[in-house]
Amino acid sequence: MVDILQTGISGLRASQRGLATTSHNISNVNTDGYSRQRVEQDTSIPHYHSRGAIGTGTQVQTIQRLSEDHRVDALRNNHAEYERLDRLAEMTGRIDNLVADQDAGLSPSLRQFFDAVEEVANDPSNTVSRQQLLTQGQALADRFHTLDNRLLTLEEDVNKRVRAEADKINGLAESIAELNGEIRSRWTNPQRPPNDLLDQRDEKIRQLSEHVTVRVTEQDDRSLNVGIGNGQPLVTGDRANTLEVTRNAFDPERPELAVRRGDREVQITSAVQGGSLGGLLEFRNGVLDETRDEIGRVATSLAGAMNEQHRSGIQFDSGYPEAGDDFFDYAREAGVSAHRGNAGDGQPQVVIDEERIGDLRRENYQARVVDGQLQVLTEDTNEVRTLGTGEDADIQPDADGGYRFDGLILYPPDPEAGDLQEGDRFLIEPTRNAAQGIEGRLSRPTQVAAAAPVVTGEAPREDGQTENTGRARIGPPDVGRADGVMAALEEGGALQQGVEMTYSDDGTFNVTIGGDTVGTFEYDPEDPERGQVVNLSEDVEPVSGAAAEALAELDISVRISGVPDDGDRFGLYGNYEGVGDNTNALRMAELMEDTVMDNGNSTFQEAYSAMVGELGGFSQRVQTNRDAQEALLNQAKEQWEELSGVNLDEEAANMMEYQQAYQAAAQIITSADEVFQEMLNAVRR
Repeated sequence: MVDILQTGISGLRASQRGLATTSHNISNVNTDGYSRQRVEQDTSIPHYHSRGAIGTGTQVQTIQRLSEDHRVDALRNNHAEYERLDRLAEMTGRIDNLVADQDAGLSPSLRQFFDAVEEVANDPSNTVSRQQLLTQGQALADRFHTLDNRLLTLEEDVNKRVRAEADKINGLAESIAELNGEIRSRWTNPQRPPNDLLDQRDEKIRQLSEHVTVRVTEQDDRSLNVGIGNGQPLVTGDRANTLEVTRNAFDPERPELAVRRGDREVQITSAVQGGSLGGLLEFRNGVLDETRDEIGRVATSLAGAMNEQHRSGIQFDSGYPEAGDDFFDYAREAGVSAHRGNAGDGQPQVVIDEERIGDLRRENYQARVVDGQLQVLTEDTNEVRTLGTGEDADIQPDADGGYRFDGLILYPPDPEAGDLQEGDRFLIEPTRNAAQGIEGRLSRPTQVAAAAPVVTGEAPREDGQTENTGRARIGPPDVGRADGVMAALEEGGALQQGVEMTYSDDGTFNVTIGGDTVGTFEYDPEDPERGQVVNLSEDVEPVSGAAAEALAELDISVRISGVPDDGDRFGLYGNYEGVGDNTNALRMAELMEDTVMDNGNSTFQEAYSAMVGELGGFSQRVQTNRDAQEALLNQAKEQWEELSGVNLDEEAANMMEYQQAYQAAAQIITSADEVFQEMLNAVRR
């Protein structure tokens, strides 16, 4: 009788546990991270007799949590990658929309500015056209400001998000550490795992993976160690390290990340991958910085080229021809930041090399002192170049002590202003903030140097008539170094006296200044129609030292074409009445189509359009990868749900099964009670 009763009671208890577990599953169907649980039953120890074993019922071995590590890991990893791509797609799309916008982008302002230059070239005497050029010049500068300000606002937003992400990660790390401690204390019997605590811990780690890629390692005491970055421990057992927001070693305003372990701080910014935090840092340190660098490079190149050409012309603001001033103000010095750990107090100066402005690259550099010499490291390509005077130096100094590379000139610090110590480092950002510094410089329409300082044509006789009989022609002048040319306009200067070229049958031109012969050059073009370009300072053979000195100041190029006759003469004269001259305005208008940038391979518009195209392509790839990753994440969720998710239909069936088993077990107990009562009644009789 006891055996029957105990057997019934064991079934009753097992069914009761099954009903409780099923109820628990149903109640947590909407609980994030909950893994369904299942009662694992086994037979009780039977009673053995000579004729066999008689069963004694059932017993509950454990409440099993249906979960597999590889499915959980897949869910975490796919979450981390999806969040990275999602954040990267969001932020990159915002920049893409900005720079490619037909109204807010740079392209329309560039076109409008050079359209205004062409209007001045078409009617250089028109004050309205000149004023419109000044207006469009400032409008172009304002557009550079607007673009860079929008990018700076975006950077501030990213930096705020980075700080918020760090706070969230620290909160999750504390929770995981607490759960580790509680699980370790409660999991004393391998057959009695704290399932709900394990679910909570897995869910916290999954939430952590949304912010950053994690590496999870299980310990012997059932706790999980969680690492981020390049393996830096964030959670070790029941202790959580702190993810701190620190200052960049070169820029205190730029937040970086470090893991603090006691008194030790380990920088991990460059190692952080995956999750929304990884996506934000990848965007900031990649797309955002590169876009600001490129827009600044376009601004610097445009301002430098425009200024150089404008200085080659003359303006009549005072009524007398004077050299054109800079058209734009812009940042001629590159940004140089000292590392906070530097031992020395000196700092190099880096300026834009205006003579080689087309060599500027979208690169940042680090200058560092190694073995007493300065080295320049290109950050993107890791190219290292040594500066110095020795044979092993890659870059030798100029006469002024400057080192030229990539459109920049680096001047070491003056020993009296400060010294450099071994290991000192400096960050060089040539164009990062350049878009902020460009401004229109001119204030009056008469300051526009539309005219060239030189006029060319057939040399006249004393009566003002020309006597050339050949079919040769001389083109408009192209002024290089403007200083000497402007000096030649002064009283007694070469252009004031007149520079004339007379052709001889022997194929040479005789060059005179004020009637005195200063040199000769040969005229032998391959194609007479295209002619031959002659630079007075480089291509004329001087007849004496004084003549060479005079010619050296005349950096003027002209194209002579056609077939001249013996005695044909051409002249170059100072442009003293050139208010209506458009020669220099035409040269400025040609800058729109000149391949000024990328070592003579790109126009301003092409360089900007290449950046827009590159950014658009990257944005599209990220969006495509994000969509593909979303599909992979959904697959990982489905695979996890297949095993660990609660199915209400299945649980309803289980509940009915346990109810029936419970009722049957109760019936066994009832039957045992009836038999027992009958036996008692029989004894009483």
